[in-house]
Amino acid sequence: MGLSDKVAWYVETNLNEPLTLQSIAGAVGVSHFHLAHSFAVLTGQPVMRYVWRRRLTRAAQALVQTGDPVIQIALDAGYASPEAFARAFRAEFGLSPLKLRQRGGLGGLELTQSLEVLPMTKQMFARPKIEAMPSLLYAGPVQRYDMTSRSGIPAQWQAYNQTGLRAPTPEAEEYFGLVFNFAESTGEFDYMCGQVLLPGGQLPEGLKSLKVSAGNWARFVTAEHISTMQGAWTEIMGHWLGQPGLTSRDAPSIEFYPPAFNGMTGGGGYEIWMPVV
Repeated sequence: MGLSDKVAWYVETNLNEPLTLQSIAGAVGVSHFHLAHSFAVLTGQPVMRYVWRRRLTRAAQALVQTGDPVIQIALDAGYASPEAFARAFRAEFGLSPLKLRQRGGLGGLELTQSLEVLPMTKQMFARPKIEAMPSLLYAGPVQRYDMTSRSGIPAQWQAYNQTGLRAPTPEAEEYFGLVFNFAESTGEFDYMCGQVLLPGGQLPEGLKSLKVSAGNWARFVTAEHISTMQGAWTEIMGHWLGQPGLTSRDAPSIEFYPPAFNGMTGGGGYEIWMPVV
């Protein structure tokens, strides 16, 4: 059973209980940082957003299928007052709880169903090599994404290549995609297209720099096409991280594109580096 499956089961069996990121992480045996990052990658939404959407879906079902008072349904959903419940309900479904009860049906509502337990797909990676890496300074353009808008990352790379703007680097043919500043509550993150900056190198106008401290990294290596990238992230987050010796820590995750990688065809292989304790 993968991480998202464990979370789905725990949330469903405890949906009427107080749930926090820390309590869910403890129940499934990972750090809250690992849970927040991995769940967002695996499902496309932050874990606590999934919790309150499941609660609001149950509340909508109770409004239509039972005669329970609205205040009781609000309390069961974790809201301290009918007013707070009504605001959240309207933001999620576009109508008030009373309006839904009067309507008497769930048609047209975008309900959040419990996550399905999915079978494991073919693995891309063998167990990764753990490598101690030095502190490095990276430079490149940065944009912020969430789990919905992250499909725009290839366009960021395209724009970066079209400008031709580069910082002085020791390895001109090595490129990196860095994921950092991850927000646990929203699933937003910063993404840098860049290269390692030479010590003392001048940062061109329009580029930003990011220092990544020394530490241990698990290097996941594949010769697959770049189109497998999302599947690679899913496997790493859902299968590998959390295993013995692969405890994640709060540091940037890095996509490494070696000289053999062909940006025009997407072939040549790539690596994903995950910071581990």
